[in-house]
Amino acid sequence: MKPVRWILVLIIVAMLILHLAACAPKATPTPVPLPTLVMVMNMDDVVTLDPHHAYETTNLMIHNSTYDTLVEFRADDLTKVAPRLADRWEVSADGLTYTFYLHPGVKFTSGNPVTAEDVRFSWMRLKNIKDNPAFYADIVADVQVVNDTTVKVTLTEPSPAFLAICAAPAMSIVDSKVVKEHGGTDAPDADQTDKAKDWLDQNSAGSGPFILTKWTPKAEIILEANPNYWRGKPKLGKVIIKHVADPTTALQMLQRGDADLLDSLDVDLVEQAKADPNLQVVIGQTLNQNYLAMTSNPELSKPLSDKRVRQAIALSVDYEGLIQALLRGYGSRAPSIIPLGILGVDPAMTQGRDLEKAKALLKEAGYEKGFEVDLSYGSNPVRETIAAKLKSDLAEVGITVNLKPMEQSVYLSEMRAQRLAFCFGGWTPDYLDPTMWTDYFSYHDRGIAKRMWYNNPEAERLAKIIGTEFDLAKREQAIKDLQKVLMDDMPFTMLYQTQQIVVMNKAVKGFAYHPVHFVSFFDLSK
Repeated sequence: MKPVRWILVLIIVAMLILHLAACAPKATPTPVPLPTLVMVMNMDDVVTLDPHHAYETTNLMIHNSTYDTLVEFRADDLTKVAPRLADRWEVSADGLTYTFYLHPGVKFTSGNPVTAEDVRFSWMRLKNIKDNPAFYADIVADVQVVNDTTVKVTLTEPSPAFLAICAAPAMSIVDSKVVKEHGGTDAPDADQTDKAKDWLDQNSAGSGPFILTKWTPKAEIILEANPNYWRGKPKLGKVIIKHVADPTTALQMLQRGDADLLDSLDVDLVEQAKADPNLQVVIGQTLNQNYLAMTSNPELSKPLSDKRVRQAIALSVDYEGLIQALLRGYGSRAPSIIPLGILGVDPAMTQGRDLEKAKALLKEAGYEKGFEVDLSYGSNPVRETIAAKLKSDLAEVGITVNLKPMEQSVYLSEMRAQRLAFCFGGWTPDYLDPTMWTDYFSYHDRGIAKRMWYNNPEAERLAKIIGTEFDLAKREQAIKDLQKVLMDDMPFTMLYQTQQIVVMNKAVKGFAYHPVHFVSFFDLSK
């Protein structure tokens, strides 16, 4: 064969190869899996993950990421209610009717559309289950479905706090079809007939950026990303929250790379964390209080039912010592149970320690030689230390304190059953309005006031003004007046308002501290 022919053959073969290559199916690139974030924390407070039953702290973070509310407070601006499922809303001139317009096209993780009927079902289920968070819906008189994306809510009375309450995780919107399939109901007898709780403890029925796939009590909670989330795909594929009660162990897990995020670092370990170049430390200013609560029920404690004794106890506590020596300064203190940073709270009103006055009050009440009392609390390393300090402080005025530590879930159950006379506990907000404190520490039939048998008509009158008055100046004055009543009755004394010391791997980005739900996993990347 002549050379020219060989060249022609080679050209034809090459062209055939290129043609076949062009016709061959292209290889699909392998998707890069999204990273997993491991968080460590003490989560022994988790009792349930059904949003209409849960009333603890850890669940606020879980429900913020697995469900949507109509509105929200974003970490970058806690002063303003922002849209979430509701694009906008209208309020009637008398303040009794709110009309919410839902964002169109939103779907639950099941694929079902989010509709006004789901809003109605969710809020009526919360109301009728009548469990701890049901009071959020007390003010809701009626919920009407106008059309699929419009819902009209009628209140029992005008409330300046209602929109803030709508942001509470307990007001989350659940997939009514899925919840009903698993025994849920919004009927008036839901407290007896609803059977969905067990399923919702292990699964979520929301439209949030993550899906609950597993909860092992006192072990771990696992969330999987919702790839079809209506506000965009999460940047994390999975979140694993591990229960770690020991603070040193928790920090060591971060240092080894076994964990990425720790919600609250022990104050004694702050310098160690700051010295690790692979970690970052963020200080969050909370609205959380730790307090002493004293019963007004003489059947539980005759001495504590006398307000002079309660005043004496409040005057016996070395608050500054608690904050400086035990919290290393990572704390502050408000004059009453309402925290600093809330409308009408003046730090100048704060009352400190006065042992001589405390002894005089005890003598006046007939307890010059002191008395004995049990102090109950949910145990953790910080609280054990503080409880020992309280025992020592009160011994200086002759009061013998018997420490009664309990598992947090047991403590909460006993306190809610009104069985405890003297408690050391904590309170974290579920929504950002003064009523988050004034309602639940003032009314005899709800919150901590109910648990400690506190009943004062004047406190309730002022709480009513705070809960219904839209005039900011009048509302502020009522808060100031209520603080004076609470400081005189002294059913509670604020021990300290905490700062939250958060530690995370430097690879974690997008963290913004939130005083209600701590963090939005949707905002995080790694």
